[in-house]
Amino acid sequence: MYNQKIDELIESWREDIYQTLKDWIAIDSPSSPSAGEGKPFGENVRKVLDLALSDAEKMGFSVRNIDGYAGEINLGQGEQTMGMLAHLDIVPAGDGWTHDPFGCERENGKVYGRGVQDDKGPAVAALYAMRAVKEAGIELKDGVRLILGTDEESGMRGMRYYKAHEKMPDYGFSPDADYPLINIEKGGIGILLSAVSDGESDAEIPIYELNAGIRSNVVPGTARAVVGTEKVSAEEIRSRLAVMEPEAMAYEINVTELEGNRAQIETVGVQAHASLPHLGLNAAGLLFKALKRIGAGGGIKDAVAAMADKFGTEGHGESAGIKTDDEECGPLTCNIGLLRFDGTQLRVTLDIRWPLATNEEKILGQMCMALSDTPLAVRRTGGHGVHYVPKDHKVVKGLLEVYHDVTGLPAYPIAIGGGTYSRMMPNTVAFGICFPGDVDTCHMPDEYIDWEKFILSTKIFAHAIEKLAGKP
Repeated sequence: MYNQKIDELIESWREDIYQTLKDWIAIDSPSSPSAGEGKPFGENVRKVLDLALSDAEKMGFSVRNIDGYAGEINLGQGEQTMGMLAHLDIVPAGDGWTHDPFGCERENGKVYGRGVQDDKGPAVAALYAMRAVKEAGIELKDGVRLILGTDEESGMRGMRYYKAHEKMPDYGFSPDADYPLINIEKGGIGILLSAVSDGESDAEIPIYELNAGIRSNVVPGTARAVVGTEKVSAEEIRSRLAVMEPEAMAYEINVTELEGNRAQIETVGVQAHASLPHLGLNAAGLLFKALKRIGAGGGIKDAVAAMADKFGTEGHGESAGIKTDDEECGPLTCNIGLLRFDGTQLRVTLDIRWPLATNEEKILGQMCMALSDTPLAVRRTGGHGVHYVPKDHKVVKGLLEVYHDVTGLPAYPIAIGGGTYSRMMPNTVAFGICFPGDVDTCHMPDEYIDWEKFILSTKIFAHAIEKLAGKP
């Protein structure tokens, strides 16, 4: 069905592909402060962008540098343009590596390096897919454009600049997620719940400090409270907590005596991504339940009880009045991501991912009603709508057909709670490069790709171009 010359060319370029990947991985390119004109995200991001465009130009493609914010690699022309969106910035290497994070080392069929999976590797695969289509002589009805972003990991400012200054492609895919294909990304809304302490000083167990969470899109694995022990001893607090109802997952609650008639209560849950709260146990929600159990709070006692009752460790928003589900997207998720109390103001940040069956206005209205009899104030801090490409769209149908024909594997669209580059372009889905069952190592020490699957992905991308942009 597809031009076999494509596969033959890609097979013959295995070492070329590896060398290109190695050269790109060698540049440590996390987004950083501007280094001057044309370098909005630092020296090294510009360096890898220049290298990528130079490599593409040597392959015979026309290229453009969009003021250092993004790069363009173009093949052919037509009434429409098919786009592929990838990015060249990476997260910092971090600790815990057993391989050189910038060495692109090969071992036992794997290639290791920061960015091999997210997202320099997919960008290299997309570039060689374009080269294979060009050199195989595939006639195109639409132009093809590979857009290389430079700030995906830190807010997508590069692509926002590109959208403001250039015409976006008409359809396409982003190779920065999973197979078979992601056609729905849930909407997202950030909500800040707040309450001010009334200064009550005669509380049985006053709360002086609360702290949990590193980012709103992570289920906190630990949470901490500092409480007073003048009237209730640390030992009595332990006794009251010993009868906490069991959770679905194992947890710990530790009470440590501190100086000055104070004690620390630490809850230990299970960390997870906010889009998958059922895989974790929210330590902040667990802490609220523990504090309510012992009657702690002082000037924020009612707010603490409200958080325990309306949110706790649920993860789906039922008690807060916002639980929603639909067949295509799955359930709404609600995560207590950040918790802070400095003795005066309580601040709780929620990360909510919502399906097609609801919307921001409905969520805010339902939550305000559910919390109307509590001291908690509700404020929206940001958000975005659902990114949705219908199952019968030509992009979804065409890519799933290619995936099945090339791999022989079942092909079906899926919905996720996370967000990808695909929401930056119309009629665009996330497509690859992780296969079902693969370990997702992006952002982790010893990030790697399976080399044979990487070559397979390069072929899939090439046949996807042939299918969607090629002449019938």
